[in-house]
Amino acid sequence: MSITGDPILGATADLDVADLGKRERNKIDKRRRIVAAATALFQEKGFEHTTTAEIAAAAGIGAGTLYLYVESKEELLVSAFVNVAGDAWTGAFDLVDPAAHVVDQIMTLLVHVTEHHESDRRLARSFFKELPYVSASGRAGTDAFTGWFSNRLASLLDDASANGKLDSDIPKYTLAFNLYAIWQVLMRRLVTDRLPYDEMVKQLEDAVRVALWEMTPDA
Repeated sequence: MSITGDPILGATADLDVADLGKRERNKIDKRRRIVAAATALFQEKGFEHTTTAEIAAAAGIGAGTLYLYVESKEELLVSAFVNVAGDAWTGAFDLVDPAAHVVDQIMTLLVHVTEHHESDRRLARSFFKELPYVSASGRAGTDAFTGWFSNRLASLLDDASANGKLDSDIPKYTLAFNLYAIWQVLMRRLVTDRLPYDEMVKQLEDAVRVALWEMTPDA
């Protein structure tokens, strides 16, 4: 079983568990338990009302032991986000129909992940409210995730160009990054109750169409 990129797993993130020694496997198992405990508590209580002592207790370790694996509660929030959002985006890319219009492809992605986060509003609120303000070490994890997503979307846009669905001269990574930024802004408004879900999706589609203006044959 391969380990996905996780800022807490660090250098072991790209290794296979079967290739590691027992001691390292035990460390990885404990780190995963800590992240799982933190995620469950963020879901139940929200980020602000969860303490590191509660996370340690839920993970079955001492409060001091927690800091052998993580520097801060923020770092756990980043890891929770990478795991939850990573699963959501991976599932979303699997749903995309390569034969569809590029606007529809992008909306399939964004709406699927929006619905995923909407189903757990408290956890989503923690992500979109707190993550923009995490420390530099935390930003490394979120930046890596944004890069991963932007590369995946840029690859989808490259395929759309190859199929004549998107202007081939458009810098695909930049467009992907811009689309993700648009979605993030609207998600922040959604999960902080400043925008109803249906209106958010409508504004999202309008924004995607504007972002692709005159880049597609009939957008």
